[in-house]
Amino acid sequence: MKTKYNDLWLTKNNKAANTYMDQVAKESNFTGHHKGYTILPHKIHRCYGLSPYEKLILVDLVAYMSDQSQCYPTIEMIARNVGCSSKSVERHIATLAEKKLILVSQSKNNTYYLPNYLHVHPYLLVSEKTHEFIGSVRKQVNERELTLWIQEIVKSDDYKVHTARLQRFYERRFASDKFAEKEDLDSYGQYLTTAFAKRFPPDVNSQ
Repeated sequence: MKTKYNDLWLTKNNKAANTYMDQVAKESNFTGHHKGYTILPHKIHRCYGLSPYEKLILVDLVAYMSDQSQCYPTIEMIARNVGCSSKSVERHIATLAEKKLILVSQSKNNTYYLPNYLHVHPYLLVSEKTHEFIGSVRKQVNERELTLWIQEIVKSDDYKVHTARLQRFYERRFASDKFAEKEDLDSYGQYLTTAFAKRFPPDVNSQ
């Protein structure tokens, strides 16, 4: 089908996404207000156990920090950026702080920091173990059913219990806890295997 002149903007981009996003970030034909971009690990924006707004707010805080280790946007600035009320922002920031995903120094304008050892944060570890398990079984069952099951798992008490156990290790950071962390993650993996077999018995898996 021939492309009309007015439809040129609809043609597909053939550059690698990272390269293209770098170009988009630097482009300033009409405005140069936002010329940067945020480096964010997949394990954060795909993290189970975080609400959509918790993810958006965390990403926004990381964006404000940029090449610094702290930031201090107002609640109203964050609310405008993520598209929710200031009360919602306050509530989600409190939840992120409770989950130890951010540190907040309270003052007239809060100052926000990221915690040390974020790469072994319990929410990220349990989430990544869940993604790993999904990768091993997703071709065995109906994908929609798998999605519904995973959503139930993330809301379950067992998921919270494993996260809470890892949280204790995370907060004290004893060298010996590294082995205990692995054991608990392995235990969680076994829980997923058992729960999956119960939800999708062999006769279902073979369909």
